[in-house]
Amino acid sequence: MTAEGLAFERLFAMPALEGLRSLRVPLLSNPGMAVGEAITVIEAGGLDVQGLDMEASEALLALVPDHLPNEGPHFYRGCIRVVLLAYQPIWTRMMLQGCSRFYAALERDEQSLFRQTGILEEPPDEEFVEWWDELSGELRLIGDLDRMLRARAAERLSLAHEAERLKREGIEETPKWIGLNDNTKGYDVLSFERTGNTITNKLIEVKSTIASPLRFRLTRNEWEQAERSGAAYIFHIWDMQKTPPALHVRTVDQVKPHVPTDGDKGKWKDVEIPVGI
Repeated sequence: MTAEGLAFERLFAMPALEGLRSLRVPLLSNPGMAVGEAITVIEAGGLDVQGLDMEASEALLALVPDHLPNEGPHFYRGCIRVVLLAYQPIWTRMMLQGCSRFYAALERDEQSLFRQTGILEEPPDEEFVEWWDELSGELRLIGDLDRMLRARAAERLSLAHEAERLKREGIEETPKWIGLNDNTKGYDVLSFERTGNTITNKLIEVKSTIASPLRFRLTRNEWEQAERSGAAYIFHIWDMQKTPPALHVRTVDQVKPHVPTDGDKGKWKDVEIPVGI
């Protein structure tokens, strides 16, 4: 059984981890032993496996490195790390809020696992702090990469959308991927439209979102470019939750009511804009 065949909830549970800990005892001592043989050995030793999820434990064997200690907080920290990095459940974003707030927001079953890591100890030991910082940092990097991949996918969608539109309208131009070459311009795609007998530029800021309700993040640089460009600037917002992704088009005038103004004590840098406007 592989981890891919099981739901995250089964792998990230005490019956799976305790079963794994039991399995590793005979398996690590006897390289080449089959899992079925290992289960027979631990049952013969008097362990009742009825309350354990041995199928999930077997799947975890492929994720957990052999050198991981089989006792104490290091075992649980190692198991938690590999499962969270493999599955990246959405609630791991709360780790950025700090370990106490994160723990308080977890469901009871998740709390029972994290307690084994030493998360409730005061003061926390240095090894826990190092583990926590490394794991939250790795998850943050994965999240940043995922967002970048979604953003690039949305930009490709807009390029394809515009290429089809230009062809349909008889405009012999090709949309240009500005954001790939220079992301300081304040827009991602340069396209074109017919205004009377003239072909004019159309600047497109592309956004991808999986948020519910739908919303997108607007930076000050993007908005300043939008204000300068006026009607020539539009927003493509792609709902990446849909299959295929759904496009929402918004103008500068539609977005403007949701953009904050600067105060006496500071200037805004970015803002979330609702798509349902």
